[in-house]
Amino acid sequence: MKDEAAERAEADRALDQPGARRIAAKAELRAADAALRPIVFRAMKAGVPIRQIAKKTGLTTTTVMLWGKE
Repeated sequence: MKDEAAERAEADRALDQPGARRIAAKAELRAADAALRPIVFRAMKAGVPIRQIAKKTGLTTTTVMLWGKE
């Protein structure tokens, strides 16, 4: 049976790979959002329907409306 310290160390190491993957994914999502934001704004101003923008981008309709106002 593992002692408490060994169990804690193992659990801590188990966080490394999936944690790093999640951090990288969030950074990639922020970059994608930064690139997408002006395009959403332009699409809204051009009259592309909110639901169509949301469907093509994975954004919520609320986010599309917010980004379309900025």
